[in-house]
Amino acid sequence: MKEAPKAKANFRFKAFLKEGTSAPLVEERYTGNPWVYFGADNLFLERMRNLADNCVPLQRCIEMAAMFIAGKGIKFKDEDGEEIPEAQAKFQEWMTDTTEEDFLFATGLDIALANSKAWVVRRAYGGAVVRVDHLDVSRLRSGKLKGGKVEEYYWSSDWTKVGTRGGVPDDRYRPEEIKAFDTLKRTPKAVMYGKAYKQNRDYYSEPWYLPAEADCEVWIKVPKFNQVQIDTGFKAGVHLHTFFDGDPKDIEQYDEAVEDAYAGAGARGIFHTISSNGESVPTLQVLERGDHAGELDVIRDNAEKAIVRAYGIPDILYRMDTAGGLTSQGSALKAALEQFQTTFVEPKQQMICRDLVRLMNAEGIKVWEAEIEALEVFEEEGQTDQIKLRTMTINELRDEMDLPALEDDDERGDVIPGMFGNPMTDELEMVTPTTGQDPAAAPPMKKGAKPAPNADPSMDAPEDTPDPEVE
Repeated sequence: MKEAPKAKANFRFKAFLKEGTSAPLVEERYTGNPWVYFGADNLFLERMRNLADNCVPLQRCIEMAAMFIAGKGIKFKDEDGEEIPEAQAKFQEWMTDTTEEDFLFATGLDIALANSKAWVVRRAYGGAVVRVDHLDVSRLRSGKLKGGKVEEYYWSSDWTKVGTRGGVPDDRYRPEEIKAFDTLKRTPKAVMYGKAYKQNRDYYSEPWYLPAEADCEVWIKVPKFNQVQIDTGFKAGVHLHTFFDGDPKDIEQYDEAVEDAYAGAGARGIFHTISSNGESVPTLQVLERGDHAGELDVIRDNAEKAIVRAYGIPDILYRMDTAGGLTSQGSALKAALEQFQTTFVEPKQQMICRDLVRLMNAEGIKVWEAEIEALEVFEEEGQTDQIKLRTMTINELRDEMDLPALEDDDERGDVIPGMFGNPMTDELEMVTPTTGQDPAAAPPMKKGAKPAPNADPSMDAPEDTPDPEVE
């Protein structure tokens, strides 16, 4: 006689993160639609964008990365490293409705979020490129491989409005087919799509920071928990355990119905578990609130650190005082910045540079390489005027301003004016950092001019100085 099967207890926990951290499903046979799904619901990039919108550390990382990727502008060079003015002029010509800076920054934002970018290349009659526009890559889906190549892409202003069978409530959201860019074909409108290489990824390249998705959810959840505590007057929560033996497909609806029944103006936080054991009876247990403010702060700080680490921005760069800039942060910051530029920024800039080189050469302009100028974040080798006044002697400062050194017997030449705080007035008179002029070489006053406030009234203008009203 077989032993009767034991009742299974199928507990379900209501959680903020439903699916956990995982690589998105990419499925070309998911439906009969011509585009390839990115995520099981085809909304992976929409979710990542929403995640960034609600997670300040991730948003800051993305914006900082985009700023560095965009740099100071792009230069086109020949094989000898010389700039090509023709290519520079052509690129500016393509920026019809935008500027070079805005184009590069928008592209940098896409790369920083999605590890990919997209442009629309438009040609005139005859095939010449006349315009290049940035295209929001989160609204783009790839067509299926044909002969090892993607020949078309699909763009919709809102993929959440596109049904699984391609149906849309409004034609404004109907996916538009756009041919893939091909240097050999003179298509009037084509998509130039670029992504980071990854093995076994034919269509999309998911973000490199994806393992930090759960940490982003944790960071978001902490203030949501605090909000619930405030809304409920810091009342103790409850653990409600019920059973449900109906169709498993209906368990979500059942869970929501139970929570709605207990919701209200004075509702406590509900921790709901569900069992399929029909012999169970509902139980209600009060959960003491306790004081977890310190613990939550630690959890949130750790989540933020994990996000920044996964993204790849040096912690010293991420946490710098942006109000004061990078000028006074020292050699450690400068070294971190150089490493970040080399190992993170430049590889991602190649998504932009290599496609612009393709475009230029397709137009008959021989370009060997394109290079985005690095963002200058250090002023004068990382030192402000205040730092100079605390580290450089009077003669060193005068030499930097192309002023002659003080006489050898003048010991003030070896004085550091601001070594012990505010610069000493007497010594500071030996240099003029704001003008770069020697006080002894100040221009004479014009005849009839009034002396400056604090000027010596006995100082008269030379007789040969022309009257300012006389030409």
